[in-house]
Amino acid sequence: MILIRAAESKDVPSLKKLFLQLGYQTDTECLEQRIGMAQSTLCTLVAESDKEVCGVVVINFITPVHENSLWALISALVIDESSRGAGVGQQLLIASERIALDKKCSQIELSSSERRTRAHKFYENNGYQEVRKRFVKLLTELPKAY
Repeated sequence: MILIRAAESKDVPSLKKLFLQLGYQTDTECLEQRIGMAQSTLCTLVAESDKEVCGVVVINFITPVHENSLWALISALVIDESSRGAGVGQQLLIASERIALDKKCSQIELSSSERRTRAHKFYENNGYQEVRKRFVKLLTELPKAY
């Protein structure tokens, strides 16, 4: 049986391992801070099986000025490699959608690397549609003045 619950500080080592499976080098101190701090704009849920964390979803809530309601944005959904295909991801998505509905969000969205075609099929099978391109600029340096 899979238990979905809010992430706690004790989950940080497991979360680091999960995030690393997708290539995220997550700072322990930063992760502990975010998990330990109550925030109205962030929700982190874990899936637990046999008292072991086997998945995580991070939901961010944003308030677009041009819209009348909140949006939910899933910034991370990671299922342990050994638990993929067992319904864990689907349960985390359903829990995320319930929270988003409770907060009166009008939509929930996520992004996925183009190379993760198996994940794309999973999202489509769970009612998500590809609707647009995403453009990202990493802000490592300030642009030079013109």
